[in-house]
Amino acid sequence: MKVRVGGILDLSTVDWRGHTCLMVFFAGCNLRCPFCCNSTLIPLGSGSEVDLETLKDRVLANFGFNDALGVTGGEPSLQPDAVLTLFAWAKDVGLKTFLNTNGTNPELLRRLAEAKALDYVALDIKAPLEVNAYNHVSGLADSGKVVAEIREALAFCRDIRIPMEARTTIVPGLIDYEAAIRKIVKSVKGHGAYILQEFFPFDSVLDPRLRKLKPSSRESLLH
Repeated sequence: MKVRVGGILDLSTVDWRGHTCLMVFFAGCNLRCPFCCNSTLIPLGSGSEVDLETLKDRVLANFGFNDALGVTGGEPSLQPDAVLTLFAWAKDVGLKTFLNTNGTNPELLRRLAEAKALDYVALDIKAPLEVNAYNHVSGLADSGKVVAEIREALAFCRDIRIPMEARTTIVPGLIDYEAAIRKIVKSVKGHGAYILQEFFPFDSVLDPRLRKLKPSSRESLLH
C-alpha cells in the first residue's frame, strides 16, 4: 500500500500530552484555512508517495523512544485505508495510536473504533460549528457538509467514549473573540480537554496577510 506523506517527526513530546509519539504528516487536505501553517501539504498531490512498509520500518527504528504512533497533516482521514492499516499494525506491535483530524470523516473514526485501533483523538475545531463561521475560517464557499460531519464526529466520540480533546487555534482578528470561544466550548463540553493553540505567523501560513500578525499575548489567551 502506498501513502502520500509530507514529513515525519521521529519524536514528539507535545502532540499528545503524557506520551512520546512518532508523528507522520499525511499530505492533502479538504480545507483551505487561511491560517494553516502546513499549507504546503494542502494539495492532494503534495508530499511524496511512500510505501507503507517503509513507514513501518521508520517506526520500528524509533521504537525504543516512543510509546505511540500519531498521524496528522494535512488531513490524514483523506487516506483512510492507510491510517487504518498503519494503526492496526501499530497496535499489534504494542504502540498506542493518536489521530489529529479536522473531523470531516466520521466514518474513519467508526472503522478505527471497530478495529480497536484508536486510542486518542485530537479534533481541530476551527470556529463555532455554524456554517457562516466555518465559511470564514475554512476557505470553503459552503461548509454546511463539513459542519455536519464534525458534529457527527463529536457525537460518535462521545457515544463510544473515545478519549479525545478539541483544539482551536486563536488567530488575532480572525478567531479570537470571546463569544466564538464560548460557542465552541458548548459544542465540545463533555469531550475531554479543550485546548487553545497559539497562532504563529510562520512563512508557510497560507494567507500572506496573516504572516504579518503578532501572536496573541499570554494574557489574552489566559483571559
